[in-house]
Amino acid sequence: MTDTTLIYPYEFEGGKKAIASEVNANFEAVKTFANGINATISGLQTAIADLKNKPTREMLDIFYSFSSQTPAGAYPLWTGETITHCKNLYPQFWNKVKNLAALGNLVTVTAEEYEEKLEEYGQCAAFYLDELNGHLRLPKITCFVSSIAELTELAKVENSANKAHTHQVKVSSDGSKNGCDTATGYLARGYTKYSSPWSSNNNNGENKVLLTSEGEEEGHPKNVKLCLYIQVANNLGELSELDTNAIAEELEAALAALQTAYQTYSADLEQTYRAIKDDIIIASPVIKDYDIEINPSMFVLDTTYEDYPYKADIPFEDAQEDLVPEINFSLEQIESGNYAPVALSGNGYVRIYAKEVPETELVIPSIVLQ
Repeated sequence: MTDTTLIYPYEFEGGKKAIASEVNANFEAVKTFANGINATISGLQTAIADLKNKPTREMLDIFYSFSSQTPAGAYPLWTGETITHCKNLYPQFWNKVKNLAALGNLVTVTAEEYEEKLEEYGQCAAFYLDELNGHLRLPKITCFVSSIAELTELAKVENSANKAHTHQVKVSSDGSKNGCDTATGYLARGYTKYSSPWSSNNNNGENKVLLTSEGEEEGHPKNVKLCLYIQVANNLGELSELDTNAIAEELEAALAALQTAYQTYSADLEQTYRAIKDDIIIASPVIKDYDIEINPSMFVLDTTYEDYPYKADIPFEDAQEDLVPEINFSLEQIESGNYAPVALSGNGYVRIYAKEVPETELVIPSIVLQ
Protein backbone atom coordinates (compact mmCIF):
# COMPACT_ATOMS: atom_id res chain seq x y z
CA MET A 1 0.00 0.00 0.00
CA THR A 2 1.23 3.52 -0.75
CA ASP A 3 2.83 5.38 2.16
CA THR A 4 0.32 7.85 3.58
CA THR A 5 2.48 9.23 6.41
CA LEU A 6 3.30 12.93 6.12
CA ILE A 7 6.89 13.63 7.17
CA TYR A 8 8.58 16.98 6.54
CA PRO A 9 12.25 16.40 5.70
CA TYR A 10 13.22 19.91 6.93
CA GLU A 11 12.07 22.20 9.72
CA PHE A 12 12.30 25.98 9.56
CA GLU A 13 12.82 28.45 12.37
CA GLY A 14 11.67 32.05 12.28
CA GLY A 15 14.41 34.60 11.61
CA LYS A 16 16.77 32.08 10.00
CA LYS A 17 17.61 31.75 6.36
CA ALA A 18 15.58 29.14 4.44
CA ILE A 19 17.23 27.25 1.56
CA ALA A 20 15.09 26.94 -1.57
CA SER A 21 15.92 23.25 -2.12
CA GLU A 22 14.79 22.42 1.42
CA VAL A 23 11.56 24.37 0.98
CA ASN A 24 10.88 22.55 -2.28
CA ALA A 25 11.58 19.22 -0.57
CA ASN A 26 8.91 19.98 2.05
CA PHE A 27 6.38 20.86 -0.63
CA GLU A 28 7.22 17.63 -2.46
CA ALA A 29 6.60 15.74 0.79
CA VAL A 30 3.12 17.25 1.03
CA LYS A 31 2.46 16.42 -2.61
CA THR A 32 3.63 12.81 -2.13
CA PHE A 33 1.43 12.49 0.94
CA ALA A 34 -1.65 13.73 -0.95
CA ASN A 35 -0.92 11.42 -3.88
CA GLY A 36 -0.51 8.51 -1.46
CA ILE A 37 -3.90 9.17 0.11
CA ASN A 38 -5.52 9.34 -3.34
CA ALA A 39 -3.81 6.13 -4.43
CA THR A 40 -4.91 4.37 -1.25
CA ILE A 41 -8.53 5.43 -1.70
CA SER A 42 -8.46 4.39 -5.35
CA GLY A 43 -6.88 1.05 -4.44
CA LEU A 44 -9.50 0.33 -1.80
CA GLN A 45 -12.30 1.19 -4.21
CA THR A 46 -10.82 -1.19 -6.79
CA ALA A 47 -10.37 -3.93 -4.18
CA ILE A 48 -13.99 -3.62 -3.08
CA ALA A 49 -15.23 -3.74 -6.69
CA ASP A 50 -13.03 -6.77 -7.41
CA LEU A 51 -14.23 -8.59 -4.33
CA LYS A 52 -17.85 -8.08 -5.28
CA ASN A 53 -17.18 -9.40 -8.79
CA LYS A 54 -15.05 -12.38 -7.82
CA PRO A 55 -16.51 -15.84 -8.40
CA THR A 56 -17.16 -17.98 -5.33
CA ARG A 57 -17.37 -21.32 -7.16
CA GLU A 58 -14.49 -23.75 -7.17
CA MET A 59 -12.52 -24.47 -10.33
CA LEU A 60 -14.06 -27.24 -12.47
CA ASP A 61 -17.54 -26.66 -11.00
CA ILE A 62 -20.20 -27.31 -13.66
CA PHE A 63 -23.46 -25.40 -13.42
CA TYR A 64 -26.51 -24.40 -15.45
CA SER A 65 -27.71 -20.83 -15.81
CA PHE A 66 -30.81 -19.16 -17.22
CA SER A 67 -28.65 -16.21 -18.31
CA SER A 68 -26.65 -16.13 -21.53
CA GLN A 69 -24.26 -13.66 -19.90
CA THR A 70 -21.18 -15.65 -18.90
CA PRO A 71 -20.55 -15.43 -15.12
CA ALA A 72 -17.20 -14.10 -13.86
CA GLY A 73 -14.42 -16.65 -14.24
CA ALA A 74 -16.59 -19.15 -16.17
CA TYR A 75 -16.62 -20.46 -19.76
CA PRO A 76 -19.43 -22.00 -21.83
CA LEU A 77 -19.50 -25.75 -22.30
CA TRP A 78 -21.65 -25.95 -25.44
CA THR A 79 -19.08 -24.44 -27.82
CA GLY A 80 -15.98 -26.60 -27.34
CA GLU A 81 -14.20 -23.38 -26.38
CA THR A 82 -10.41 -23.17 -26.67
CA ILE A 83 -8.80 -20.99 -23.99
CA THR A 84 -5.84 -19.56 -25.86
CA HIS A 85 -2.70 -19.31 -23.69
CA CYS A 86 -4.58 -20.85 -20.78
CA LYS A 87 -1.27 -21.85 -19.21
CA ASN A 88 -0.39 -18.16 -18.76
CA LEU A 89 -3.87 -16.71 -18.27
CA TYR A 90 -5.16 -19.32 -15.80
CA PRO A 91 -2.09 -21.16 -14.45
CA GLN A 92 -3.98 -22.61 -11.45
CA PHE A 93 -6.69 -24.07 -13.68
CA TRP A 94 -4.11 -25.39 -16.17
CA ASN A 95 -2.08 -27.09 -13.42
CA LYS A 96 -5.18 -28.53 -11.76
CA VAL A 97 -6.37 -30.09 -15.03
CA LYS A 98 -2.90 -31.50 -15.67
CA ASN A 99 -2.55 -32.92 -12.15
CA LEU A 100 -6.00 -34.49 -12.17
CA ALA A 101 -5.33 -36.01 -15.59
CA ALA A 102 -2.00 -37.42 -14.37
CA LEU A 103 -3.79 -39.07 -11.45
CA GLY A 104 -6.43 -40.54 -13.74
CA ASN A 105 -9.18 -38.40 -12.18
CA LEU A 106 -9.87 -36.37 -15.31
CA VAL A 107 -9.95 -37.46 -18.96
CA THR A 108 -7.86 -35.78 -21.66
CA VAL A 109 -7.66 -36.64 -25.36
CA THR A 110 -5.57 -35.64 -28.34
CA ALA A 111 -6.79 -33.05 -30.83
CA GLU A 112 -7.57 -35.82 -33.30
CA GLU A 113 -9.53 -37.85 -30.72
CA TYR A 114 -11.48 -34.74 -29.78
CA GLU A 115 -12.56 -34.19 -33.38
CA GLU A 116 -13.40 -37.89 -33.83
CA LYS A 117 -15.74 -37.77 -30.84
CA LEU A 118 -17.40 -34.64 -32.20
CA GLU A 119 -17.95 -36.32 -35.53
CA GLU A 120 -19.34 -39.51 -34.00
CA TYR A 121 -21.35 -38.16 -31.07
CA GLY A 122 -21.68 -34.40 -31.67
CA GLN A 123 -19.97 -33.74 -28.34
CA CYS A 124 -16.84 -34.53 -26.36
CA ALA A 125 -16.69 -34.73 -22.56
CA ALA A 126 -12.88 -34.73 -22.34
CA PHE A 127 -10.26 -31.94 -22.30
CA TYR A 128 -7.54 -31.35 -24.87
CA LEU A 129 -4.25 -29.91 -23.58
CA ASP A 130 -1.96 -28.29 -26.14
CA GLU A 131 1.26 -28.62 -24.16
CA LEU A 132 3.38 -26.97 -26.85
CA ASN A 133 1.47 -23.68 -26.98
CA GLY A 134 -0.23 -23.71 -23.59
CA HIS A 135 -3.78 -23.77 -25.03
CA LEU A 136 -6.63 -25.76 -23.47
CA ARG A 137 -9.84 -26.89 -25.17
CA LEU A 138 -12.81 -27.35 -22.91
CA PRO A 139 -15.31 -30.18 -23.33
CA LYS A 140 -18.23 -29.60 -25.66
CA ILE A 141 -21.49 -30.83 -24.10
CA THR A 142 -24.79 -30.31 -25.92
CA CYS A 143 -26.89 -33.32 -24.89
CA PHE A 144 -28.02 -34.90 -21.64
CA VAL A 145 -25.58 -35.36 -18.76
CA SER A 146 -26.08 -38.52 -16.73
CA SER A 147 -24.28 -39.95 -13.72
CA ILE A 148 -21.82 -42.84 -13.93
CA ALA A 149 -22.13 -46.41 -12.68
CA GLU A 150 -18.36 -46.71 -12.17
CA LEU A 151 -15.31 -44.47 -12.50
CA THR A 152 -14.22 -46.05 -15.78
CA GLU A 153 -17.26 -44.40 -17.41
CA LEU A 154 -15.97 -40.90 -16.65
CA ALA A 155 -16.23 -38.59 -19.70
CA LYS A 156 -17.76 -41.39 -21.77
CA VAL A 157 -20.12 -40.23 -24.52
CA GLU A 158 -22.94 -42.24 -26.11
CA ASN A 159 -25.34 -41.78 -28.96
CA SER A 160 -28.81 -40.93 -27.72
CA ALA A 161 -30.57 -42.89 -30.50
CA ASN A 162 -32.86 -45.75 -29.46
CA LYS A 163 -31.25 -49.16 -29.69
CA ALA A 164 -32.74 -51.80 -31.99
CA HIS A 165 -35.74 -53.56 -30.42
CA THR A 166 -38.38 -56.13 -31.34
CA HIS A 167 -42.15 -56.04 -31.41
CA GLN A 168 -44.72 -58.81 -31.71
CA VAL A 169 -47.05 -57.58 -34.49
CA LYS A 170 -49.73 -59.03 -36.79
CA VAL A 171 -48.90 -58.97 -40.48
CA SER A 172 -50.65 -59.90 -43.72
CA SER A 173 -50.24 -63.38 -45.02
CA ASP A 174 -48.09 -62.39 -47.98
CA GLY A 175 -45.59 -60.49 -45.77
CA SER A 176 -45.16 -57.82 -48.43
CA LYS A 177 -46.47 -54.75 -46.54
CA ASN A 178 -44.54 -52.24 -44.42
CA GLY A 179 -47.59 -50.88 -42.62
CA CYS A 180 -49.94 -52.50 -40.17
CA ASP A 181 -52.83 -51.07 -38.17
CA THR A 182 -55.72 -52.60 -36.31
CA ALA A 183 -57.99 -52.27 -39.31
CA THR A 184 -55.78 -53.86 -41.94
CA GLY A 185 -53.44 -56.01 -39.86
CA TYR A 186 -50.44 -54.44 -41.57
CA LEU A 187 -47.27 -53.09 -39.82
CA ALA A 188 -47.70 -49.60 -38.32
CA ARG A 189 -46.61 -46.78 -40.62
CA GLY A 190 -43.30 -45.17 -39.65
CA TYR A 191 -41.49 -48.42 -38.85
CA THR A 192 -38.87 -50.14 -40.94
CA LYS A 193 -37.84 -53.78 -40.80
CA TYR A 194 -34.12 -54.34 -40.11
CA SER A 195 -33.93 -58.14 -40.12
CA SER A 196 -35.08 -60.81 -42.47
CA PRO A 197 -38.68 -59.81 -42.01
CA TRP A 198 -40.76 -62.82 -41.14
CA SER A 199 -40.41 -65.65 -38.73
CA SER A 200 -42.57 -68.73 -39.18
CA ASN A 201 -46.26 -68.09 -38.81
CA ASN A 202 -47.69 -69.39 -35.61
CA ASN A 203 -51.28 -70.35 -34.99
CA ASN A 204 -52.15 -66.84 -33.88
CA GLY A 205 -50.97 -65.25 -37.10
CA GLU A 206 -48.25 -63.25 -35.23
CA ASN A 207 -44.75 -62.75 -36.62
CA LYS A 208 -41.68 -61.50 -34.72
CA VAL A 209 -40.05 -58.59 -36.60
CA LEU A 210 -37.00 -56.41 -35.69
CA LEU A 211 -38.08 -52.75 -35.93
CA THR A 212 -36.76 -49.21 -35.29
CA SER A 213 -38.49 -45.86 -35.32
CA GLU A 214 -38.13 -43.55 -38.32
CA GLY A 215 -39.51 -40.54 -36.41
CA GLU A 216 -39.97 -39.18 -32.91
CA GLU A 217 -41.59 -41.69 -30.63
CA GLU A 218 -43.82 -40.84 -27.71
CA GLY A 219 -42.19 -41.52 -24.37
CA HIS A 220 -38.83 -39.84 -25.19
CA PRO A 221 -37.54 -37.73 -22.25
CA LYS A 222 -38.44 -34.04 -22.63
CA ASN A 223 -35.77 -31.43 -22.02
CA VAL A 224 -35.20 -27.74 -21.26
CA LYS A 225 -32.26 -26.02 -22.90
CA LEU A 226 -30.14 -23.90 -20.53
CA CYS A 227 -26.62 -22.49 -20.57
CA LEU A 228 -24.04 -24.92 -19.20
CA TYR A 229 -20.83 -23.39 -17.78
CA ILE A 230 -17.55 -24.54 -16.23
CA GLN A 231 -15.75 -22.46 -13.60
CA VAL A 232 -12.18 -21.74 -14.70
CA ALA A 233 -10.98 -18.93 -12.42
CA ASN A 234 -11.51 -18.57 -8.70
CA ASN A 235 -9.16 -16.17 -6.93
CA LEU A 236 -10.93 -16.40 -3.60
CA GLY A 237 -9.71 -19.88 -2.74
CA GLU A 238 -11.87 -21.34 0.00
CA LEU A 239 -13.66 -18.09 0.89
CA SER A 240 -17.41 -18.47 0.88
CA GLU A 241 -19.80 -15.84 -0.43
CA LEU A 242 -20.60 -14.82 3.17
CA ASP A 243 -16.89 -14.37 3.89
CA THR A 244 -16.58 -12.24 0.76
CA ASN A 245 -19.45 -10.00 1.79
CA ALA A 246 -17.98 -9.56 5.27
CA ILE A 247 -14.60 -8.56 3.82
CA ALA A 248 -16.26 -6.12 1.42
CA GLU A 249 -18.17 -4.51 4.29
CA GLU A 250 -14.99 -4.13 6.33
CA LEU A 251 -13.19 -2.56 3.37
CA GLU A 252 -16.07 -0.18 2.76
CA ALA A 253 -16.00 0.90 6.41
CA ALA A 254 -12.24 1.44 6.22
CA LEU A 255 -12.65 3.40 2.99
CA ALA A 256 -15.34 5.62 4.52
CA ALA A 257 -13.09 6.38 7.51
CA LEU A 258 -10.16 7.12 5.21
CA GLN A 259 -12.23 9.41 3.01
CA THR A 260 -13.46 11.32 6.07
CA ALA A 261 -9.89 11.76 7.27
CA TYR A 262 -8.78 12.88 3.82
CA GLN A 263 -11.61 15.40 3.55
CA THR A 264 -10.50 16.89 6.86
CA TYR A 265 -6.93 16.94 5.61
CA SER A 266 -7.95 18.60 2.33
CA ALA A 267 -9.82 21.32 4.22
CA ASP A 268 -6.68 22.08 6.22
CA LEU A 269 -4.30 21.76 3.29
CA GLU A 270 -4.60 25.37 2.08
CA GLN A 271 -4.06 26.63 5.61
CA THR A 272 -0.98 24.41 5.90
CA TYR A 273 0.44 25.84 2.67
CA ARG A 274 -0.14 29.38 3.91
CA ALA A 275 1.63 28.60 7.19
CA ILE A 276 4.63 27.12 5.36
CA LYS A 277 4.76 30.11 3.02
CA ASP A 278 4.65 32.52 5.95
CA ASP A 279 7.46 30.63 7.65
CA ILE A 280 9.54 30.87 4.49
CA ILE A 281 8.93 34.59 4.20
CA ILE A 282 9.87 35.14 7.84
CA ALA A 283 12.92 32.88 7.67
CA SER A 284 14.29 33.99 4.31
CA PRO A 285 16.24 37.23 3.77
CA VAL A 286 14.94 39.47 1.00
CA ILE A 287 17.52 40.98 -1.33
CA LYS A 288 16.46 43.75 -3.73
CA ASP A 289 18.03 45.90 -6.38
CA TYR A 290 16.51 48.62 -8.53
CA ASP A 291 16.97 50.04 -12.05
CA ILE A 292 19.40 47.37 -13.15
CA GLU A 293 21.10 48.28 -16.42
CA ILE A 294 21.85 45.50 -18.94
CA ASN A 295 23.96 46.07 -22.03
CA PRO A 296 22.95 44.11 -25.23
CA SER A 297 26.51 42.72 -25.34
CA MET A 298 25.76 40.72 -22.15
CA PHE A 299 23.40 38.40 -24.10
CA VAL A 300 24.93 35.21 -25.49
CA LEU A 301 23.46 32.10 -27.12
CA ASP A 302 22.10 29.41 -24.80
CA THR A 303 20.27 26.09 -25.29
CA THR A 304 18.35 25.88 -21.99
CA TYR A 305 15.03 27.04 -23.44
CA GLU A 306 14.28 26.55 -27.13
CA ASP A 307 11.91 29.55 -27.28
CA TYR A 308 14.42 31.81 -25.51
CA PRO A 309 17.81 31.07 -27.09
CA TYR A 310 19.70 33.97 -25.44
CA LYS A 311 20.81 34.46 -21.82
CA ALA A 312 22.31 37.35 -19.88
CA ASP A 313 24.08 36.99 -16.51
CA ILE A 314 23.44 40.12 -14.45
CA PRO A 315 26.04 40.74 -11.70
CA PHE A 316 24.28 40.52 -8.32
CA GLU A 317 26.56 40.65 -5.30
CA ASP A 318 24.45 38.68 -2.80
CA ALA A 319 22.90 36.20 -5.24
CA GLN A 320 23.26 32.49 -4.41
CA GLU A 321 22.24 29.26 -6.11
CA ASP A 322 19.64 28.38 -3.49
CA LEU A 323 17.71 31.67 -3.83
CA VAL A 324 14.70 32.30 -6.04
CA PRO A 325 14.81 35.43 -8.23
CA GLU A 326 11.74 37.50 -9.06
CA ILE A 327 12.33 39.76 -12.08
CA ASN A 328 9.99 42.75 -12.20
CA PHE A 329 10.05 43.84 -15.83
CA SER A 330 8.42 47.06 -16.96
CA LEU A 331 5.01 46.92 -18.63
CA GLU A 332 6.58 47.59 -22.02
CA GLN A 333 9.09 44.80 -21.51
CA ILE A 334 6.37 42.35 -20.47
CA GLU A 335 4.14 43.22 -23.45
CA SER A 336 7.03 42.71 -25.87
CA GLY A 337 7.06 38.98 -24.99
CA ASN A 338 10.81 38.98 -25.55
CA TYR A 339 11.78 37.95 -22.03
CA ALA A 340 11.18 34.58 -20.37
CA PRO A 341 8.97 34.44 -17.26
CA VAL A 342 11.64 32.32 -15.53
CA ALA A 343 15.05 33.29 -14.21
CA LEU A 344 17.95 31.66 -12.40
CA SER A 345 19.98 32.66 -9.35
CA GLY A 346 23.65 31.72 -9.28
CA ASN A 347 26.58 32.60 -7.09
CA GLY A 348 27.06 36.33 -7.71
CA TYR A 349 24.64 36.67 -10.64
CA VAL A 350 21.03 36.48 -11.80
CA ARG A 351 20.36 34.99 -15.23
CA ILE A 352 17.53 36.06 -17.53
CA TYR A 353 16.51 34.66 -20.93
CA ALA A 354 15.36 36.38 -24.14
CA LYS A 355 14.03 35.50 -27.56
CA GLU A 356 16.17 38.15 -29.24
CA VAL A 357 19.04 40.41 -28.19
CA PRO A 358 17.65 43.89 -27.40
CA GLU A 359 18.85 46.62 -29.73
CA THR A 360 19.40 49.15 -26.95
CA GLU A 361 20.34 49.09 -23.30
CA LEU A 362 17.76 47.34 -21.09
CA VAL A 363 16.77 48.72 -17.69
CA ILE A 364 14.89 46.36 -15.35
CA PRO A 365 12.90 48.26 -12.65
CA SER A 366 13.71 45.77 -9.84
CA ILE A 367 14.96 42.28 -8.97
CA VAL A 368 14.05 40.53 -5.73
CA LEU A 369 15.92 37.50 -4.38
CA GLN A 370 14.49 35.35 -1.63
